Amino acid sequence: MCKLAQMHLNIGWDFFFALALGGKVFWYLAENPSSHGIGKVRQFLFYLGMALAFILLVGPVAHAAVTSFWVHMIQHIGLMMLISPLIVMGSPVRLALDSRFPIVQGIARALAHNWFVRQLFRPQVGFALFLATLIFTHFGPFADAGMTNANVHSLELIAFLLSGVIYYIPVMEGNPAPFHVPYPVRVGSLFAMMVPETMTGFFLYSGNKLLHTLPSSQSHTMGIMDQHRGGGIMWAMGMAIDALWIVLAARDWFANEKFLSDGESE
Repeated sequence: MCKLAQMHLNIGWDFFFALALGGKVFWYLAENPSSHGIGKVRQFLFYLGMALAFILLVGPVAHAAVTSFWVHMIQHIGLMMLISPLIVMGSPVRLALDSRFPIVQGIARALAHNWFVRQLFRPQVGFALFLATLIFTHFGPFADAGMTNANVHSLELIAFLLSGVIYYIPVMEGNPAPFHVPYPVRVGSLFAMMVPETMTGFFLYSGNKLLHTLPSSQSHTMGIMDQHRGGGIMWAMGMAIDALWIVLAARDWFANEKFLSDGESE
């Protein structure tokens, strides 16, 4: 592949992500989640997710990721596999539907009744969207564009976060969803998603063909090493993070079974 001049991230993206994340946190605080029955643990998970998102999207990490593939992979893993479910477990959809602010509640309920939006939260649709985002942002022309155009790169980050939230809402506890998803399907979906995630990491780690154009400051050997490092990080971290969500989903399944059995015995 040919080489490009060193790419730089427009500082405007720092302001965009800072305002978006800050606004979301301010809204969440203003709603007083405890008054809506959202527990302290869920609130902590939401704030943790937003704090991690800020670290990855604003400042040094974000600027390093446009020239370093392995840093970009940390953004990808963090946003899709860790931050998205943390935000989901903070029950933001539940909070929005019961918002104390009429405008927020009105928008949330209008979206909840929109046919197209509802279809996004079918578990199979969320799975397909998550999988497509995973593949197209790491293999093919779009993957290369994400490492050669800083604006495309930033749009990829938004896609990571949105596809993650859409995927995890039906399979994790904490939010109302338009379609009932049985617990075995939730656990099975999380197991199934582990395969393409870890295989993507494996192919990046083991392959010796560069999948993106290198900046002029980086040699071919450095580029391969960078790609291998990013693949290794995804391979290892993806499995560990996925295992955590599978355990939590299985715990919810067992708790639901116990609740049903206790109800039948009364």
